Amino acid sequence: MKIKKRIQSIIVFGLLFLSGSICTAQDCNAAPFMNEGTILTYTDYNKKGKKKGSTKHETINVSSTNNGISAQIKATLFDERGKETFNTNYRAHCKDGLFSLDMLRFFDMGKLSEQSKNNLNLKIDGDVLEFPYSMKPGDILNDGTITVKVNNEEDTFTLVTLTFDVFNRKIIGEESITTPAGTFNCQKVTFDFASKFGILNIKGSGVEWYYKNVVVVRSESYTKKGKLIGYHELTDL
Repeated sequence: MKIKKRIQSIIVFGLLFLSGSICTAQDCNAAPFMNEGTILTYTDYNKKGKKKGSTKHETINVSSTNNGISAQIKATLFDERGKETFNTNYRAHCKDGLFSLDMLRFFDMGKLSEQSKNNLNLKIDGDVLEFPYSMKPGDILNDGTITVKVNNEEDTFTLVTLTFDVFNRKIIGEESITTPAGTFNCQKVTFDFASKFGILNIKGSGVEWYYKNVVVVRSESYTKKGKLIGYHELTDL
């Protein structure tokens, strides 16, 4: 009888362990960009709603390791006429339902495009922003910083340094958001930011809506006085 109970306990433990492993994998795969070949397209608008350009995020590789699942994503920037102006790669990672994205994903790539036109070298060093799979209203999310050094063509000295800090990130509720890509039930996140470009300092705040806890559906930026600067939203999935 004791042997039978022990065998039953082992089977139950094994099923629970397997169930946990499956759920973790499903949690990580729930985000569209964690699947190779996925393309997310965002359109940027100014404060009056006029189109400024767009960015295509394409998942070009997904790999599994002991540390979870990692996706390499190519971001391609287009101007308002649809002409490609810049592209770069960043990574997304997921382990045990915790997503982390390179801060480069949230940086103004228009600024990178401007600096790369003259064959200047960009040195990028940034944190990751984390998104727990079970995010809920009231949760506080981590802060992040990214630094971009623009070096001369010979890469011998730095011409200018750009920094972007995101802090006070918190989930304030849940809302349904409709864009040209569809209607999404989202987590609503607010945050503050500070950017520095040489001697120019800008502070403000933002609001973002996330589908499946981690996919940006809409992002709005505001001045320190609360006036809309511009926004971008998911327009194709």
